[in-house]
Amino acid sequence: MENNFTTIESKVAAAILERKVGSIEIEGVTYEIAPPSLATLILVSETISTLPTFDKLDKSQWLDIVAHYAKDYKPLGDIAAILILGAKNLTEKRERIIEKRRFFGLLKRRVKVVETIDRKAELANALLLNVRPSVLNDTIIERLKQNEAASFFATITSLSAVNILKPTKAEVIN
Repeated sequence: MENNFTTIESKVAAAILERKVGSIEIEGVTYEIAPPSLATLILVSETISTLPTFDKLDKSQWLDIVAHYAKDYKPLGDIAAILILGAKNLTEKRERIIEKRRFFGLLKRRVKVVETIDRKAELANALLLNVRPSVLNDTIIERLKQNEAASFFATITSLSAVNILKPTKAEVIN
């Protein structure tokens, strides 16, 4: 179900109507991908901020670095899951009917239960368990491009420039 949105109007309509904008195949499994949104980029940025950073990176010791820090990179699955599902689709409410028994199992009663399913955690775990590192890297990079990260960056840098150029209250008084 690959949609080709060619006009800006169709892209905006897809985002507003929360239409899936296509699909992505990762290691033989096809996932519907969500339209780009600022909320998705913000959540990805928030998750990226939890990743460890390196003060100095010695490329000759890359194997030691990978072995030492690999445990701290579980959020990579979350990042990929957020980029695939989108900010609005990270959880899902599902209803199911369960049977409750009382009085030593003699009385039965059916009850509707609403469960919140963490789709992000499910997808993140599936990606970490089943996807090669190179494929996960390519998926994250491609989804960032499709989420219009460059436009987001242009917006925040232009707003930062406006904020820098705007005179402060003390400058206006003097």
